[in-house]
Amino acid sequence: MSHATTHRGRPELSSRQRHALAVAARDADSGKRTRAAAVRRWYEGHSQADAAAVANVSPTTIRRWVRSFQETGTVPSGQTCQAEPPTLHPPRGTVVTAATRRFLATLAAELLAERRSRGWSRAQVLAASGVGYSPAILGHWERGSRAMPLIAFAILCHALGLDPGEVIRRCYDRSFALVRGFPR
Repeated sequence: MSHATTHRGRPELSSRQRHALAVAARDADSGKRTRAAAVRRWYEGHSQADAAAVANVSPTTIRRWVRSFQETGTVPSGQTCQAEPPTLHPPRGTVVTAATRRFLATLAAELLAERRSRGWSRAQVLAASGVGYSPAILGHWERGSRAMPLIAFAILCHALGLDPGEVIRRCYDRSFALVRGFPR
């Protein structure tokens, strides 16, 4: 395996790893394709929260997939199909909890992407917002590792020129689309 690193400090993919990801991306197993896309996204420099939001999993799952890929050089298989969409009947808590994690990760990825598209540091976005949050707490919110207070979300959206309602709508649609029984 190559010991070279990219500008973000992540290891560069070897030609063998690139080939393994390309093969997995065309696999008949949709779970394997999802894992391959998420691992590739992480290697391309996206955050775990961003890769998690796109794959509809938690950032911890992305970390586990990347570690597994680094150790084995292969992308593990996933479920080929789900019998039916998740429902709100038992185990309702599990379905809602997973969708909530996806929502937080998607929200985090949206704010992070907007900040980066402007080329702003965390300190700059906080200065523009006029509040005394620390860059460290903003980092937690951007990774989706901590839930952001509603008022902080509204303030940061305003500082970034985002419509909070539109951001919430997009994140809700991506996170709860498969939960039967929730309004669409």
